[in-house]
Amino acid sequence: MLEIAYTQHSGGASRQQQDAIWTGQFILQTRNVQVGSHNGEAPVLLAVADGVAASTRPARASRFVVEALSRYACHERLTGKQVREIQAKLADKYAGGDTHGSSTTLVAARVTENRCEIVNVGDSRAYLFSPEGECRQLSEDHTILNALIASGEVIPEEGVEYAQMYQGLAHCLTADAEEYGFALHFQESAFDKGAGLLLCSDGLHDAIGDGKIRELYQAGLSAADQVGRWRQAVIEAGVPDNLSILFVRQCP
Repeated sequence: MLEIAYTQHSGGASRQQQDAIWTGQFILQTRNVQVGSHNGEAPVLLAVADGVAASTRPARASRFVVEALSRYACHERLTGKQVREIQAKLADKYAGGDTHGSSTTLVAARVTENRCEIVNVGDSRAYLFSPEGECRQLSEDHTILNALIASGEVIPEEGVEYAQMYQGLAHCLTADAEEYGFALHFQESAFDKGAGLLLCSDGLHDAIGDGKIRELYQAGLSAADQVGRWRQAVIEAGVPDNLSILFVRQCP
């Protein structure tokens, strides 16, 4: 049995919620959702999509993508091919007119009784916490800086801070039939009893930082209580962006 917990916040009464969550049972795209949770049987599909604010209809793009993903069967492996099919469907639906170019990131997971499969495009992240509380990021940020590092044009140096423009997205899902060469990342890992898997938009990791996400984790907490700790930290930081948190762990 899996415990799945979630929360959302738009970051302000006048700010549109451009994130969307697929909890395995329903879609969330709401201004302010207090921490909620439910139990579910494995396998389950889960997803967080973060609409790209600079695009035309980011909220439509994020919702469309999680809706499309939710229609895949849970017993099938999660693959990059499925994400490319969703990109094609997004282009078919919204390419052209005032929705052309609507864009979103995506981090999706298929969780079984002992494995998890992760696919991501953009900078929405997946973190895996071991039963002992150790953490590793399973996703890969598709930012301009990381693309430059991968190509060898930039050599990362410890302690060097890069301009904000380099943290912009190099790849995402876009309602454009010509945008088919986007990068995606796939990772598979064991999901042991007592482990936890966090999916989140950059409204979490940009607001409080990677280190704080790890520091706030407590292996003995319920999924709902753990999500509450992360949510409270973002609220204390002023909720500078749309926030979406989705966390799953095996029930004891």
